[in-house]
Amino acid sequence: MLLQGRSLGWFSHKTELMLNGQLIGIVRPKWFSEGLDLEVLQQPVRFERLSWLKSHFVLKDAASTELGSASLEGFFGRHWKMDFRTSQGELVPAGWFTSEYVLKQGTSVTARVGLTDWFSRSCEVQADDSLTAIDVLLIGLVYTVIRHRIEQQHAS
Repeated sequence: MLLQGRSLGWFSHKTELMLNGQLIGIVRPKWFSEGLDLEVLQQPVRFERLSWLKSHFVLKDAASTELGSASLEGFFGRHWKMDFRTSQGELVPAGWFTSEYVLKQGTSVTARVGLTDWFSRSCEVQADDSLTAIDVLLIGLVYTVIRHRIEQQHAS
């Protein structure tokens, strides 16, 4: 399964999501929070931070049903605990000198997420068939938060 997130333009913060080559939605960042508003297959979905003090994010559908969650482990941590509907995993950096992250479930790597090239804000998630489309979407959204935080650190 391949999820791609591409910016709609150089000065746009909106991102289009493509799953296996088909457009599935648009991501719109919120102005004053780390949350995101999405429209996936004409259905509104929210990715929101639950607390100002902790990095705990939840993906919810229009009926506020939780589809998955992610939380940063440790105060200065780089490891994200991922809770999917049917399984759990940990999103960790792939190495010291790369922007890529991998999803580890037990001893196996089930997904990789990273930028498509050096000069782009576009990213892609490559996952095996053990993950659902919602799980892959959650991985991509968490990676978007990670990249946004890195950009803020470099800007200051």
